[in-house]
Amino acid sequence: MFKLNNIYRPITAQPFLNDESYTEIQPCEALKPYICCFWGTQKPYSSFTSTEIKDKLVIPDTCMDIVFNTNMDKNELDGFFAGVSDTTFIDKTKNVTSSTSCFAIRFYCWAVPLFSDESMKNVLNSFVVVEDYFKNFKRDLYDILISNQLFLNRVDKVQQYLINKINLDKQNANIMNSVYKILKSKGTVNISELAGFTAVSQRQLERLFLEYVGVSPKKLSGLVRYQYLWQDILYNTNLNIHDSVCKYGYTDQSHLLKDFKKYHTLSTVDARIFAYKTR
Repeated sequence: MFKLNNIYRPITAQPFLNDESYTEIQPCEALKPYICCFWGTQKPYSSFTSTEIKDKLVIPDTCMDIVFNTNMDKNELDGFFAGVSDTTFIDKTKNVTSSTSCFAIRFYCWAVPLFSDESMKNVLNSFVVVEDYFKNFKRDLYDILISNQLFLNRVDKVQQYLINKINLDKQNANIMNSVYKILKSKGTVNISELAGFTAVSQRQLERLFLEYVGVSPKKLSGLVRYQYLWQDILYNTNLNIHDSVCKYGYTDQSHLLKDFKKYHTLSTVDARIFAYKTR
């Protein structure tokens, strides 16, 4: 497996957020090429705790998530699969009246086929029961998630399960070469360049991307470019927008700002302020 995580790791709209309602941890070395992070609640919570659980802005991150919600009082487990997204939405706080916790696995979108039983053709902006794409995950992980309430304990046990589930026979070299090229170019490569790089026709490459990634090469490139731009905006205090226009292949400053807001819903200035509020 290409270790694409060495050149690219997407971030959320609030990458500094870390409290009882949301925390992230990176996977072990064996899983880093496939999984961006594990995330969830540090421990079970209810509406009667003092924890303040806020609505969260969810931006496109080129990932797909398996999300498990456990009702610790009733020993019930619900599992959902969120496909790759090209839109931003608000994850609304739900009224919780029982001891509940969340545990999720965030996969890089190009790595999901190594764990899934299905084609990725219909995953764009999807939110379905986990069994639709991962037949036995909910059944296999039930005991782990019910019997381990603390986040770190869950991570340790789920990692061992996932390591045993990796199926490298489902890896496609043309897809991985193309994704590598997209990431190295920071999302500025076009489909004809990708076809030349992989020696595969544009039509065939489009078909492979829909099968293995769930989006077209053009769509993935746009999402990757947005993620790289977002990280520049967040971390580079001396960012020059005019330089970014050239760096990321936009026609002008207006084009860049419009494209960013399309994905983020906030302006570049407001997005940065919002992200740092959680520090």
